[in-house]
Amino acid sequence: MALLKGKFFYKEKSEQIEKEFNLLKENLYYSQHLAQIGSWTHDIVRDEIFLSDEIYDILDCSREDFDGELKKYYSFIHPDDLNEVKDATHGALTGKEYDIEYRIITKKGKVKYVHEKTKALYDEEQQPVKMTGILTDITNFKLVEKNLEELGQNYIQAQQIAGVGSWKYNVLTNQLFWSEELFNIHGIKSFSDFEKDLNAYLNTYVHSEDKENVENSIRKCLEGKPYEIEYRIYQNNGMLRYLLGKGKPIFNDQNQITGILGTVQDITEKKKLQEKIDKIQKRFEVLVQEASDVFEIISSDGTIQYISEASERVIGYKPEERIGKKIFDFYQGEQRQKATEMFNRALNNPEEKILEDLVFNKKNGGSIYLSVYMQNLIHDPVIEGIVVNIRDISKRVKMEQRLAYLSTHDEMTGLPNNMCFIEELTLQCNKAKDSYTKFALFMLDIDGLKNVNYNLGYDLGNELIIEIANRLKSYRKMDLFISRYFEDHFAIILRNDKTKKEYEAIAKDIIDILTRPYKMKNYEVDISVNIGICIYPEGGRDAETLQKHAKVTLLRAKKEGKNTYKVYSSDLDIQNFKDFTLRNDLRYAIEKNQLRVYYQPIIALKTNEILAAEALIRWEHPDWGLVPSDEFIAIAEETGLIIDIGKWVLRIACEDYKEWINNGYPDIKLSVNFSAIQFMENDFVKGIKGIIDELQLNGDFLVIEITESVLIKNSDHVISSIKNLQSMGMQVAIDDFGAGFSSLQYLSDFPADIIKLDCSFLKKIPHDERSMAIARVVANLSKELNIKLVAEGIENEGQLLFLKKNSYYAGQGFIYSPAIPKEEFVKILAKRKCKPIIAQETFDEIREERRKYFRVKFRQLLECDLTISEIKGKKINVGNTKALVKNISSGGLCFIGNVRFPVGKEMLLQFSTKLLGNEIKVMGYPVWIKSTEQDLHEYGVEFLINDSDRADLTQIINEMEILLNKNVIYFDGSFIENSAVEYFEEIIRTNKTI
Repeated sequence: MALLKGKFFYKEKSEQIEKEFNLLKENLYYSQHLAQIGSWTHDIVRDEIFLSDEIYDILDCSREDFDGELKKYYSFIHPDDLNEVKDATHGALTGKEYDIEYRIITKKGKVKYVHEKTKALYDEEQQPVKMTGILTDITNFKLVEKNLEELGQNYIQAQQIAGVGSWKYNVLTNQLFWSEELFNIHGIKSFSDFEKDLNAYLNTYVHSEDKENVENSIRKCLEGKPYEIEYRIYQNNGMLRYLLGKGKPIFNDQNQITGILGTVQDITEKKKLQEKIDKIQKRFEVLVQEASDVFEIISSDGTIQYISEASERVIGYKPEERIGKKIFDFYQGEQRQKATEMFNRALNNPEEKILEDLVFNKKNGGSIYLSVYMQNLIHDPVIEGIVVNIRDISKRVKMEQRLAYLSTHDEMTGLPNNMCFIEELTLQCNKAKDSYTKFALFMLDIDGLKNVNYNLGYDLGNELIIEIANRLKSYRKMDLFISRYFEDHFAIILRNDKTKKEYEAIAKDIIDILTRPYKMKNYEVDISVNIGICIYPEGGRDAETLQKHAKVTLLRAKKEGKNTYKVYSSDLDIQNFKDFTLRNDLRYAIEKNQLRVYYQPIIALKTNEILAAEALIRWEHPDWGLVPSDEFIAIAEETGLIIDIGKWVLRIACEDYKEWINNGYPDIKLSVNFSAIQFMENDFVKGIKGIIDELQLNGDFLVIEITESVLIKNSDHVISSIKNLQSMGMQVAIDDFGAGFSSLQYLSDFPADIIKLDCSFLKKIPHDERSMAIARVVANLSKELNIKLVAEGIENEGQLLFLKKNSYYAGQGFIYSPAIPKEEFVKILAKRKCKPIIAQETFDEIREERRKYFRVKFRQLLECDLTISEIKGKKINVGNTKALVKNISSGGLCFIGNVRFPVGKEMLLQFSTKLLGNEIKVMGYPVWIKSTEQDLHEYGVEFLINDSDRADLTQIINEMEILLNKNVIYFDGSFIENSAVEYFEEIIRTNKTI
């Protein structure tokens, strides 16, 4: 029988290999065809040549036209390139490799450019036996190359026509590189006369009066600022030329400045012409009558000598009402002083152009904003005074004020927004630092707004937000800065220096104010509030740290229930830090392609046939490794990200299923989980149907998995949506049955196709009679209702035998397979069956073989403080979390914890404990993980330790082993009396009562 099985095995294996070979052959053909690359092999010993099909496509011929002989191939070579090709191919017979480009003339008379590259293969005596090569059609590339050369010539001609030269300066070599036209502009005949040095250029050509300006512009450009300046040069023949220079910095991949790229235009003729025009037009330019600006000329004592007719239209005064009077007499108070200072500056600095904004009181009342420009032209014989240009900028100023307000405030509530909040928080940090005082930051999270939006509409949701903001504004017991920094999140800065108890009392007041019912139209709405409090300086000395710690504390408050607050403490544990990190990073998970879909097979328990696959989402976090869905789905639901994530999972799962069907894999069901929030989305059913129709699939392959909580929330709407999906052939499974709000009423009202018994019922089977009794009842119930029953979380043989005995239809769990990536799942799917793994080497036995150091096993668990020292080599500051050590050696330890860490060397952990009167502090990396009961995890840690510390630790371990061998009952150390499960349950209870 074993021989017979072996024959079938090898037959199947042979067929699989042949299938994969044909696919590979097909892929190779099409990849060569698409890339226009042909390949050939010349067996030198046998003098045989083998050609791929693409060779004939490149030559535009058939196998009958060309049989692969080298002499016939020469007939395709362009005559001008034939000798070069012959030399190369003759050398190939002795193993000489070549890499050449040449032209061919195809059977159709078309000239093509090709690139040929070879590789020689040698036997054991280093004699060439084969020569293999590739032939690539590069005709299109060559045409583009010629076009670029032509464009390059046109670029040079364009510079000559425009009189514009270009240059580049290399900071590292202090060299200048000029275009041909730039030499012409400077009158340089021979390139050898030019020194490629920046200082030499400045000293040789730039006018002495302009040199400083040019140097400053170049210096600022090397600091990252582009420039545009006019300056003068002397050509080699002594002629003066006016130039317009522009430059911008060049950055490398590290955002470092490596040089300057610039242009220079000869504007000498334009400058001379402008000077002539200026002399003629200067007085007329300042006396424009129809302009919307007001033009004035005032004397050196401030008397207005001339004013344009626009005066009455813009500022309300006729010209005759202002001529002969002092300009600053028309301003009051601070604005008069500002106008006087402006005039004095213009009087004393003839070269300076002065621009200021002033507030001007109009003759008939009201004020306007003016942009006032002054320039001293007293010594200009045409003007003989100070020119003043006045423009009404009231509309612009009001618009800027409005934009400034909107940029720093939430338009709906009128509260400062996130940007303004950060500025204020930074300001308060600086003030508190200077005055050695305290202040507090409150971060508020409003829960219930999303339900209002979904059920009552966004208009009422907006009204609710406004009412919440109004209630916060009404709280006037101390100096508050209130901000709406994100949707249903608010931030409050309490500027007064108070005690912790006083801050807590304020938090209670705020919760009381905000949680009173809201009467809106015909509805009465309730919300809940959580507050995270961080006090300066204990919680941080800068805005970023304070905000981060306040958010972490808010997360901890939310975990402990509604309408709670927490004050930041440096001992906030690792799990809170992890939750905070996941919450911050989740919104970018899809964008950064970090989400993965894993598949767990669902097996027919009697036949081991694969009936379905459950699609389960995983998050490949850059720091925390592969994060399971139970650690982030709740965050996704709370933040609303579950909508986008759910759509992504459904699409990927359906695309994978489509691929399986196309590749001939078994036609199984595909099970996808949906949350209550997804059912609240508009066009939820339409969205699912759209994806299925787009992929041209029938809906009967899909199983919609929902929890009982989905039915509880808006049950009529949910049941209606589910029945629509069922009408398209989809099945519906109630997931985690019995773990939540189980109700027989739901099974009578709602026609479920499948019940999935929660894994918690299997954990104690077959050792707990109550659990087995419940499992039997569910089995009988499903049989009576004609509903298929699936058991989740099957892990051992005892559980499997019980389920089979009680007629369970199907199951899934580690005994068959964990959730695995698509690439691994299809290997199982191809076999159509998945047998349970009963007899296998235990995990402990495998680990034991890896140990290099003597290990002492404790009779009781050793308590320790665990923290994260580094993540990917970066130091971090995180509070301690409790962990329990099972055993230890000088090379590592085994511990139990309630936080899931990634396995590998990305995260360095630090352990602190007491043993035999010694303080022990060690660091190491998790190298394996094993999940245990009650969401606890067991880890193996490899120490990162120096020889001296290892020797000290070895001595302590040896002393401990001696005491154990002597059956000593009491040990001096942080040992606990109860089990790991009891220990962590007590920690949870304690945290909830803090």
